[in-house]
Amino acid sequence: MGKLSVFLFVLSFYTIVNAGSGSHSLWAHATYISGETPFPEFMVVVMLDDVQVGYYDAINKQTVFKDKTEDDEAQDAAYVFGDIYQGMKDRSLELNHHFNLTEGFQVQQRWTGCEMFDNGEPALAMLKNIFNGIYEDYAVYYNITHYKYNAGKILPGWDGITQAYKRTLCENVYFPICIKSLKRFLKRDKHFVMRKVPPRLRLIKKEVSGGLQVSCLAFGFYPRHINLTLLRDGQPVAEQELTGGEVLPSGDGTYQLRKSLEVSTEELKKRHNYTCTASHLSLDDKLDVRLKSGLKRVHLSTLLNLLVMLLIGILLGILGIFICVKRRWRCTASMSKLANFEANVPEEINMSSDSET
Repeated sequence: MGKLSVFLFVLSFYTIVNAGSGSHSLWAHATYISGETPFPEFMVVVMLDDVQVGYYDAINKQTVFKDKTEDDEAQDAAYVFGDIYQGMKDRSLELNHHFNLTEGFQVQQRWTGCEMFDNGEPALAMLKNIFNGIYEDYAVYYNITHYKYNAGKILPGWDGITQAYKRTLCENVYFPICIKSLKRFLKRDKHFVMRKVPPRLRLIKKEVSGGLQVSCLAFGFYPRHINLTLLRDGQPVAEQELTGGEVLPSGDGTYQLRKSLEVSTEELKKRHNYTCTASHLSLDDKLDVRLKSGLKRVHLSTLLNLLVMLLIGILLGILGIFICVKRRWRCTASMSKLANFEANVPEEINMSSDSET
């Protein structure tokens, strides 16, 4: 299941080029599977920057786009995806024969597409193959003036005639179609892919076994490119000391990124100051959040206990004062009644009492 896990991971996280970094991109992420699996033999996901705009329906053998497309767009997609399918199928047969793979299933993946500068000038075309999530197969890079071919480490590379043919195909067919499609998609979806949403920043501390975990969290931002740094006393913490660091989708069209540092009890004695800082296209300046760390920290449970004890003490004090005041009021009332009774006794009764005595 290892190959299948890699395959599913790539499908769930298919952005290659960051949006909003001075360029825009259109990528087709294709997967060809040979062998028995619950998945289609061939599938393609089409991405504009980091937004899915279409996919290939392998069951009905048609391309489905998010928005309505023109006839020539559908024809371009049918031609390109048909060529990708045949190329990956042929390559899969070669690879299975080369490795003598006759059982199980094999997964071949291809990333192909183009990039364009913000001014509309073509920037780059690329094609890259991966076999079984382990072996890097051949790759092609083209940027109008330069052409680069990497044969990979699996099969013998292309000869000169084949390379010349592939370059001509890239220059005159694939690259122009890709750039034309990129401009069309960008025009239709620019309100979404060109928006800028600033990040929200949190610096979180959590007690863990043996010390403290300090986490720098940026969330709710778009586009996905962001520079997030955790500083210790004003100096960047080395990346090898941190965990996390992957930009992940939040499910609402924005992204999040977390970087965490484990701080030992001994290190806490040094009382370092930690700062989380972020740079993003939506911000005019850096965004900073600071946290002072040290041994003078109160457990949340301890703080709650202190508050409860204080509240109980205040209630007991109020109750005691109330009881005391109530008792004094009763005593005063009794003495007052007695005095009023003696003052109202008739004089003759008092005198007769004295005579009888």
